[in-house]
Amino acid sequence: MMKSTPTVSLIVAALQPLFGIGAKGKLPWRLKQEMKYFRDVTSKSREGHVNAVIMGRKTWESIPAKFRPLPNRLNVVLSRSYQNQSENGVFYFKSMDSALQLIQKLDFSHDNHKIDKIFIIGGAQIYNSFIADSRVDNLLITEVNYHGDEAGTPVFDTFLDWDLAEWEKKSASDLQQFVGVEFEPGTVSEGDYKYEYTMWERKKQRN
Repeated sequence: MMKSTPTVSLIVAALQPLFGIGAKGKLPWRLKQEMKYFRDVTSKSREGHVNAVIMGRKTWESIPAKFRPLPNRLNVVLSRSYQNQSENGVFYFKSMDSALQLIQKLDFSHDNHKIDKIFIIGGAQIYNSFIADSRVDNLLITEVNYHGDEAGTPVFDTFLDWDLAEWEKKSASDLQQFVGVEFEPGTVSEGDYKYEYTMWERKKQRN
């Protein structure tokens, strides 16, 4: 069987209809079921493998110290101020290029585990820096809608900067097959929000 490099996916929750992904550097919600979905999807890997999660320095520092590194995943942190190094099981890279050059190698392993999937997990600047990168295969977008009082409508200042024409929305069964975990299909309601887990695949270039 031919070996292939790990897939690279962007996983993000975005407010509809403009795909808002940031409000003063944060998200104005705490969706417990969506957080569980994120944890399950980014943790689930084939036997003998582990997934990698790539994030910017601000996202890394926003995770409470007692919860980092994110367990059962290879944590990769990007910042131009870093030297390429690893410390306490966390990898620090100056750029996405240097990170992917290492962890996408077929012979790369971490604690004797090969890399299964690679997930880009934020923040907004990291998402928008790499969404146009051809190495990103899929977008796992939790499409969030607000249904509360108008006065409480969240105001976003950062949006997913993507060209919809370059992506194809896949079915729920396609998403299920890719992530390999159980999740509630269709619309999920939580507080003032309703949301749906979706998957978008980059369209193949025609010669």
